[in-house]
Amino acid sequence: MHKQRYTPAYIFLLFFLLFLYGFSNQAIGTLITRIIKHYGITMAEAGLLSSFSSAGNFIAIFVITIFIGRINKMVLLGASLFFYAASLFAISAAPPFGIILLSFALIGIFATTLDTLSNSLVADLQPANISRNMSFLHGLYGLGGLCGPIVMERLAGMLSWTQVYFIVSLAFLIFLTIYSVFVRWQWSLLTTHISNEKQTRFGFSDIIQYFTRKRHVLLWMVMFFYIGNQITLAVWIKRYVEIHLNAAAWGAYALSAMWMGIAVSRLFISPNIKASSHLKICFGNLISAVVLIAGLISGSAPGITAASLAVGLSSGLTIPLIIGTSCEWHMEKTTYGTLMVYTAISISSVMFPPLTGLIGDSLGIPWCVAVGAISSFITALFSGMLFINMKSEQ
Repeated sequence: MHKQRYTPAYIFLLFFLLFLYGFSNQAIGTLITRIIKHYGITMAEAGLLSSFSSAGNFIAIFVITIFIGRINKMVLLGASLFFYAASLFAISAAPPFGIILLSFALIGIFATTLDTLSNSLVADLQPANISRNMSFLHGLYGLGGLCGPIVMERLAGMLSWTQVYFIVSLAFLIFLTIYSVFVRWQWSLLTTHISNEKQTRFGFSDIIQYFTRKRHVLLWMVMFFYIGNQITLAVWIKRYVEIHLNAAAWGAYALSAMWMGIAVSRLFISPNIKASSHLKICFGNLISAVVLIAGLISGSAPGITAASLAVGLSSGLTIPLIIGTSCEWHMEKTTYGTLMVYTAISISSVMFPPLTGLIGDSLGIPWCVAVGAISSFITALFSGMLFINMKSEQ
């Protein structure tokens, strides 16, 4: 009775955390033009902010590998929440550019840690419904992404960009207080579900071993190129609309449209399509590539906004399906299964923002955004290869 009552309450906290995380993750894409103006930097230099955050993801791999099995996942998640909020607060002080790069690196460390552990905990607590719960979990992340640009743009119109970061950091501190009180109150019941077996340690040799199987490599490549598409749009689509199309009023809506599509894709479309996860990803990303190119060709703010929405609707299901697949392949080590596909997110997120920023500086912002369409096409290609590989294994 108690287990049935309080375990869903803890899962609800994890779901809300992903909503809040999705909201906070839009700060860089929403405020990037103001940050560029404040520091007097180029697009390529601004791309380093996202890259340093993603570089922190690599350190998170070490943090998780070292501490998982030694510290309870719920405690490690709480610690990550605290340091994530502290990193956001540091950015709100508008430090020198070198220091703000370090602050973004810290955000990367603790964001990846809390994201990885949230996925793992949800998989541990309800192993029979991993795919459904992953879609719902990341659908709420998408809802946060939908709300983030609109709310932050409104706040930035009344406050400075630094004050927006301060408000976001305060929201995480409030959530941490609620989380800590609940976990302490229900500690004995929750730990019966998060058993020692589900916190099995793994080492760096296991990480290397992961890449010896073809299906692992293909799954990893699907995640890598999908993130190339998503982060390109998340960082640059608002600036493309504001600067290239000279339609500042549409900027935040173009970014939010993508996240609206992602949320709908994960919450409603993916669970109701009766097909292999890999086929969903393949055809979804093919559609994404086509509509994004069409949006760029339209050369209009409504056109690219509609394209952003369609990109989210068609390919937004990708991340939860990949994570769900990896967790199902490693049910005894869900943290390991989650972490390995997150290494693809980390590397892709380091490479694409400065690369696309450099392309934008050299060739123009439309070519920068077009990289997202190319990434979607390659994602579809690798997903199709994975589908064929899985059929051959069966």
